[in-house]
Amino acid sequence: MLFHRRPQSRPLVIAERFVSPVARLSGLVLPLDVAALQPSSRLRFLLLADDGGDRMNGADYRVATLPNPRLSPEDTLRLEFAPFAGAPGATYFLGVLDLSGEIEAPVDADLRAIRAAAAGRPPIALDCRGEEERAATDLLTDERAIAAFRVAAAGRSGIRTAYWLDVFWCDAHGLYLRGWVHAHEHRVRALRVEAAGRSARVDTFTDRPDLLAFYPEHEHVRHGGFAVYLACPAGQPVSLTLETDGGRVSFPLPLPEGPLPRWPETPEEGDDVVSPMLRRFVDLANARGGRVLQVGARTPAGLEGMPPRPLLRGPVIGLDIHPGLCVDLVGDAHVLSRFLRERSIDAVVSGSVLEHLQAPWLFAAEVNRVLKPGGLVYHEAPGAWPAHAQPNDFWRMSAEGLRSLFGPESGFEVLDARDAGPAAMIPDPKWRQRHIDMPAIPTFAMAEILARKVEEIQPGAVAWPLRAGASEGRARRYPVSGLRVAPPPREGLP
Repeated sequence: MLFHRRPQSRPLVIAERFVSPVARLSGLVLPLDVAALQPSSRLRFLLLADDGGDRMNGADYRVATLPNPRLSPEDTLRLEFAPFAGAPGATYFLGVLDLSGEIEAPVDADLRAIRAAAAGRPPIALDCRGEEERAATDLLTDERAIAAFRVAAAGRSGIRTAYWLDVFWCDAHGLYLRGWVHAHEHRVRALRVEAAGRSARVDTFTDRPDLLAFYPEHEHVRHGGFAVYLACPAGQPVSLTLETDGGRVSFPLPLPEGPLPRWPETPEEGDDVVSPMLRRFVDLANARGGRVLQVGARTPAGLEGMPPRPLLRGPVIGLDIHPGLCVDLVGDAHVLSRFLRERSIDAVVSGSVLEHLQAPWLFAAEVNRVLKPGGLVYHEAPGAWPAHAQPNDFWRMSAEGLRSLFGPESGFEVLDARDAGPAAMIPDPKWRQRHIDMPAIPTFAMAEILARKVEEIQPGAVAWPLRAGASEGRARRYPVSGLRVAPPPREGLP
């Protein structure tokens, strides 16, 4: 649609009246062949619902003021805003004002000027969009704001572009991009990423000599590496604008469905709640026979049938620092040999217990003492997990950490160990700039190990530098809230 400049009002560039064919108008596309005809240091875009009168009090309007817009007449501007409440066929006023040099620019005066200039004009049709075609993320924090996206007309700029993203992540606070971009025969001088009416600019590019292997005809493409962080609401369309030796070019930037680089894939486990390593432990323990010690056996009511207990064919002894369901022995796991005879157990298993032990290395030595030669162990512990069961949450484990605890130094042969459950670490905005790549580097939620006892650990090889009983007192501070207490357990086992 071709708009006409309004000469009777110096700052008023466009004043039009149009009808929306959809309910709850939330966006429109505005050609810039008039608005960008003359350079402007400040442009204001206004949308006003036509209530049939001339009252400004309570008027439903949207406004955006763009400083240094640097618009091209060949481009278009996509405006997005909080939906109006109007039904299909509702009438609206659209105004564009040049505020260059204006010290004070009250919105009420602009609304009156637009209404006065366009009220007598027949309504026109614009390219508009209803809310049903957009997700709820179009709603803005400031309901009177307009998010403006510059869109270059297809085929008008004549500038070819190419880009690639090496690193990408986003959260509720913003998005981060790292990659490369070039415009073939035109050297890129600056880049701007835009979303939700906000933008971030890149003026300095890094060297990417690897691009010359794919674009050897233009040596300057190697100067195309960039990294940019944009603070913006999540879920908004993103566009890139390149300033090149041949002019400006803008294009939408489709974002990946997940973070880049892509996280490592873990073995497919389907809906099975038992990991392949734990199932292997069960198979080996059942084939060996004998008694299995489950450390951290206390179970909430209704979960007493959780694996691995139902899968084990031999007798299972439950140990915990507090009484509860499935608990046979109450005591400190740091001193297993006080409750069980040395070399009397055939297998030891625990899940999410090691992080709650003050000295897991001492526990590993005690496990060695109560295991028979060739006895098996399986342990799972969190690698990256929120703090829990305070104040008794001490450690986080990796697969390599578990290899150290239950490796040759502790008298074990490691049969298998792995990190599992890729997760992301999202830095707080206050210190994100120092660790901008962190959310794209996977950590792991859990680690697990399967090992076999191959030799006895020597007496005194592992020591805990606290007096006897001190660790037990601290261990009893583990919270018991939410767990049902079972009848008193047996005092000891032969």
